[in-house]
Amino acid sequence: MTYLITIFIIATFLACSQKSVNDRLKDRIAYVENPNKKDTLCISEINRAKHDIAQGKIVFTQSFGFGSKSLRYEKELRELCREKGLTFDVDLIGCVVYEGQTQGCYGDYMDKIIIEKFGIDFKKNMHRLADSLFIQNADLNNVVVSYWDCDEEPRLPSENKKTNDYLTTINVSEVDIEEDKSANGGGPFFDLGFIIEKDSTINGFYINNFVPNHEKNEKFKSELFKIAVDYLQEKYPIWVPGKINEVYVRTDNNVRLFFRKE
Repeated sequence: MTYLITIFIIATFLACSQKSVNDRLKDRIAYVENPNKKDTLCISEINRAKHDIAQGKIVFTQSFGFGSKSLRYEKELRELCREKGLTFDVDLIGCVVYEGQTQGCYGDYMDKIIIEKFGIDFKKNMHRLADSLFIQNADLNNVVVSYWDCDEEPRLPSENKKTNDYLTTINVSEVDIEEDKSANGGGPFFDLGFIIEKDSTINGFYINNFVPNHEKNEKFKSELFKIAVDYLQEKYPIWVPGKINEVYVRTDNNVRLFFRKE
């Protein structure tokens, strides 16, 4: 009996969550149908949307603002939109909010037209399909996927999950590096990029970023890069690649390596 009650509660919660998402969407659409007359920002965006629609342009928008994450499957989504006669575009949401002014009305008005034409779940289903196609393409074509686009980021075999990009500090004696003694200084460091293959081996090393922390260290960039690559290959030759939908993918990873004079 307790088990059935638990299942019922979970099912009810999920249903309410989905209803809440749709209700918020309906509220936004209801607002653009009758915006506050003093909401000039929203009204101008609605008029821009109406103008584009009159020109035969219906836009599948993706809101993007501070802290937003880019879509790993944007290429696939753009193609799906094209097949449906739609244009994909980003609806930029600014950080500054003015009292009585509503951002995102262009996208909301376009959503109103899309729902009238395709149904309320159309955009959600397009996102799911585009992501599915991205995963298929990555798997079939051995595409290298950035670590931040993975559902499970790459990690060392000793880790349960990746915690941060910092890996270790390497003691060096063969290079006469100089440490910046200021409060925010320190020794030079690399953000080192490399590819993790599906079999957990690594290759394709490159420099994402090099911070010398002292002008003297600039000339040691190439030598330090070689030291970093050799160190990684010797000490950390095996990595668990990233996962998308429980499938391992070739992963473009990044680690931060500091150097200290031995």
